[in-house]
Amino acid sequence: MIRKPLLLVSLILVLSLTAMAQNTDVFKNLAGPADEMDSMRLPDARTLGVRSKAAMLPIRFHEGRSTLEFPVETSAELRLSLLAPGGGDWQIIASNEKDKGIDLRRNEELVERSDGEIGLDGVRFPAEVFGFDHVRAGDWRVEISAPKGANLREGETAGYLVVSTGSPYQIYTYLDTDQTLVGRDLTLYTSVFDHSADADSVSVPTAVGGVIKRAEGEIFLPGGAARKLSFEPNGDALFGGTFTPQTAGQYRIQITVEGITPKGERFIRTGEHLIRVLGDQVRFGRSAHTELLDDTRMRIDLPISGLRQGRKVIVYGEVWAKNDDDTETPVAWIGGMSVAERRGLPVILDGRWLTRSGAKDGFELRNVRVQDADYFVPLAKTGGINLIVTAVPENARNFSGEISEEMRMGKRPPMPAKNDAAGGRLMLVHGYCSGGNPFPTSQFTGEIVFSDPNQNRTHDQFANLIRNFGAAYPSFGIVAHSQGGAASLHLYTYYWSGLDYATGGSRLIQSVGTPYQGTALAGNLAALGSVFGAGCGTNYDLTYSGASAWLSGIPSWARAKVHYYTTSFKDVWWRWDYCNIATDLFLNDPDDGVIEKSKGQLSGAFNRGHKTGWCHTSGMRDPAQTSDSSRNAEMNANAAR
Repeated sequence: MIRKPLLLVSLILVLSLTAMAQNTDVFKNLAGPADEMDSMRLPDARTLGVRSKAAMLPIRFHEGRSTLEFPVETSAELRLSLLAPGGGDWQIIASNEKDKGIDLRRNEELVERSDGEIGLDGVRFPAEVFGFDHVRAGDWRVEISAPKGANLREGETAGYLVVSTGSPYQIYTYLDTDQTLVGRDLTLYTSVFDHSADADSVSVPTAVGGVIKRAEGEIFLPGGAARKLSFEPNGDALFGGTFTPQTAGQYRIQITVEGITPKGERFIRTGEHLIRVLGDQVRFGRSAHTELLDDTRMRIDLPISGLRQGRKVIVYGEVWAKNDDDTETPVAWIGGMSVAERRGLPVILDGRWLTRSGAKDGFELRNVRVQDADYFVPLAKTGGINLIVTAVPENARNFSGEISEEMRMGKRPPMPAKNDAAGGRLMLVHGYCSGGNPFPTSQFTGEIVFSDPNQNRTHDQFANLIRNFGAAYPSFGIVAHSQGGAASLHLYTYYWSGLDYATGGSRLIQSVGTPYQGTALAGNLAALGSVFGAGCGTNYDLTYSGASAWLSGIPSWARAKVHYYTTSFKDVWWRWDYCNIATDLFLNDPDDGVIEKSKGQLSGAFNRGHKTGWCHTSGMRDPAQTSDSSRNAEMNANAAR
C-alpha cells in the first residue's frame, strides 16, 4: 500500500523535471547582480500616462446631422481633422464669432485643405485636414450633414473631428495601478500641464492648478457597450474617476477635459487610453524550497495559487540573505519565462550568485512578481517569500570568478546541426501589421526576409514567429523596423535562438523607428478601428503603459546588444513641417509620423543617432526611413550573422 503513492510521487517528479529540462532548452534563465535590481523593478504607474494636445470629438448623427461646439484658444495654427469612413460625402460647415458658414472644402481663402492618413505601419485610415492661420480665442460650431440615404445609425459614433491648436497646454492622464484585473478598482487621474515648460519629462509633468472646470469619461467595454465615467476633483489640479471591471478584455476610455488657461482662454482636450484587463486571481504562498538541478543550479518552485497548469508567464524576484556578520545583503535578481506546474511556478537560481555575495542564511525572495507573457500585466506581487535553501550545488560553493553568460542567461543548449542550411544570415524583420518587407533587399547581403503580413501580434507572439523562422539557419542577426525591433529584443531576452549563435560583425540587433517606449497613436487607433471596422486591431504592447511594463523585464545585457536609429521630418523655416499631417495632431515634435523621438529611445542600448528628412513609412512627406541607402549600408556592414 505504500509503494503506489511513492511510485506516483516519483513519476510526477520525473515528469516535472523532464518538462523543466525541455523548457530550459527554450527559455533563458535570467539573472543579474544586485546593482541591477532598481532598473528591473516595475515603474511607478503614475509615470506611464498619456499626454494629449488635441481634442478627438465623436461625430454622432441625429436625423442626418451632427453639430459640434467647442472652444478654441488664440493660435497661429488651428487644425481640424476629419477621421471618418464615408466622410468625403459629408458637408462640413464651420462658424466662429467672426466668420459664419465656412464651407471647409470650398473656402480656399480661409481654409488650407490637405489629405492624409493616420496609422501605425500597415494600419492606415484616411484623414482630411483643414488648416486655419492666426485664429483668435472664441467658440466654434461645426455642422456636419450626411447625404440622404447614408447608412448611419442614430446616436452611434460615425467618425471623429480632431481639434488641435498650437497651445502649450496639454492634458496628462494616468492609471493609478499596473494591476488591471477583474474586480479591482481602477482610478484614472487627469491634469493639465504646460508643455513648453515640461516637454520631455519622463516622470509626471507638473500640473497647473485651478484650470480644469469639467472632466468626464466614456468607457467602451470589451463587448462594445459604452458607459459614462464620472470624474471628481482631487485637490486643486487633479481630477479622478474610478471604475471596477467585471470582465476580462480590452477597455478603451476617452477622457474629455474642459477648462480655462492661465491666460483666461477656454480650452478642450481629450485623451484616449487602452487598458488590458485580465481575469486571473493569483496569490503567492509564504515559503519556497530550493532543489538541486545540476552541478551549479537550483530550482525554486514558487508557491502560487490561481494560475492554471501550463500557463506561460514572466517571473521576477530578488534574492536577499544574511552574510557572516548577520547583515542583510542583496544577492541577485532572478526570473524569465516560466510555465506553471502542479508543484508551483519554477524559477532557476544559480548557486554561484550566493557564493559571490557571501550569503550564508536568512534567505528571502523579495519584490516577487508574475506578469502575463503577452500583455505584461502583473498578475500577482508580494513583498517577500521565505526561501529555504536546502543545499548549494557543489561546483558553486567555491566560486570566485567573474559573472559569466551562464550565470546571466542559463546553460546554453547545444547549437542545432543544420547540414542543409547555409551559414549565418541577416534577417530583415518588418513591423506591426506591415504588408511586407520594408527594406530594399538589394542593399543587404546574405539576407533572409521574415514575413508575417497584415497581422497583429503581441511582442511574445512576434518573437516566437521570428525564432521559428530563424530555426532553419545555424545563426542570424537582425535588422528590424518598428515593432520588429521590440520583438527581436524580446526574443533575445527570453528565448534561446539563432541570435545566440551569430558571429562576425559587431551588432546583433539593429532597429529603425522602434517604439521602445510606446506611441500615443495606440490609443487613438483603437477608437478609429471601432469606427472604420478595418485594420489589424489594437496592440496593447505598443501603448506607453504596455511598453513600460515590458521594458521592466529587459536586463542591461540584452539592451546592450541593440543598436537603434530614430528619424523625423525635415524642419524648414518657411512652412509647417510634419511627416504625417494627420498624426502630427497627436504627436509631440520631433516625430517620424508614428514614433516620437523621445519614445524611440532605449536606455542601455547604443543610440546610433537621429536623422531628419526621413519618415516612418512610405507615403509620408519625406522618404521612408527604411529606404535610406547609407544607413542600410552601415547596418549591413556591421551586422552579425
